Amino acid sequence: MILALLAIGSFAVGTDGFVISGILPRIAGELDVSEPMAGQLVTAFALSYAISAPVLMTLTAGLSRRVMLRGSMAAFLLANVLGALAPTYGALMTARILAGVSAALYMNTAAATATALAGERYRGRAVSMIIGGLTVATALGVPGGTLVGQLGSWRLTLALVVVLALPVLVGLFAVLPAVPQPPAISMRDRVRIGAQRPVLLAVLANLFAVAGCFTVFTYLAAFTRATTGMDDARVSIVLLVFGLAGAVGNAVGGRLSDRIGAQRTFTASVSGVALAMALLAVLSSFFASGSAAVVAVFLAVTVAWGTVYWAEPPTAIHRVLDLAPTAPSVAISVNSSASYLGVALGGAVGGAVLDRLSPAALAWTGAGLELIALALAVLPGVRAGRKPRAGQPAGGLREPVPEARP
Repeated sequence: MILALLAIGSFAVGTDGFVISGILPRIAGELDVSEPMAGQLVTAFALSYAISAPVLMTLTAGLSRRVMLRGSMAAFLLANVLGALAPTYGALMTARILAGVSAALYMNTAAATATALAGERYRGRAVSMIIGGLTVATALGVPGGTLVGQLGSWRLTLALVVVLALPVLVGLFAVLPAVPQPPAISMRDRVRIGAQRPVLLAVLANLFAVAGCFTVFTYLAAFTRATTGMDDARVSIVLLVFGLAGAVGNAVGGRLSDRIGAQRTFTASVSGVALAMALLAVLSSFFASGSAAVVAVFLAVTVAWGTVYWAEPPTAIHRVLDLAPTAPSVAISVNSSASYLGVALGGAVGGAVLDRLSPAALAWTGAGLELIALALAVLPGVRAGRKPRAGQPAGGLREPVPEARP
């Protein structure tokens, strides 16, 4: 019950974080900015998430997880109300930053709570359930929100996020019991664990894997137009295909991490995304858009891309948990920051590429970033699943046993 409620919250967060990519043309047109500049709204959300996650998890260490979940969801709801009413680009940017900060606190607390409730044996599946909210958001929330924005206004899309978040907030107040209290860990300890070579390589690999995907995904509307000739009204179809495939990939990724190991699953996922990016690049670069054959191949590759990419997030979390098993909340927050730095990097790099080169160059750039992620993942010294020697906690730090606190 609690995991389901947390997953619904991540669905609202995922819809909010990813739907902006589908309505960039509408935002750019109404606020009189370029599409790459509108894309920086995605970067701002992701960057504020990445920077605030470890800071907030440190500052709120003395608060109960129940208070953190309720407060972060309330702030997230307020941010989207402000965004829907924003009169200018600057006001919308401010609202997106607030949304990113509140989303960071919610998602990190939700993931840490899920792993604590599930135990070590099933943590891959527990994490995939929380991330499953994000993948279902890409399957249903993002295309639905994009369609609402295209038929009406992008403001209605953000209003839809408010409608999604409100019952979650009510549920958190109504049914959430006392949950394990997060241990107090200093920022110095967080940095020390994150700076260890195996953990650092793992989170950097995750960062570049996410960046490669979001170099294209952030500007999917422009890329789809250039590659297939489909108009903006049909971008929601592409988002639906990507999201449905991602829901399958997320479930498979969590289970494979538990069965064959996070390292193997992660490298397979990144390799698959690199191949999908390369195929999209070839399709966009060398084949005329508009034909039925190009559209069919594009959608087929998008299915593969969504499946293999969304197998990566639960696997990346599983990897850092394996590398720092005695400090799970630190591992999760560090990895979460890396993921959203990847989103920010992908949005920034993609915007520069789209502004100066061409939509086809987005996929070539994305493939290159995925190859960097793959190289980092297979470097000696980062083998998720290797346990610390007896009496030697990973990261030099052992978190206290959590206690239940309201």
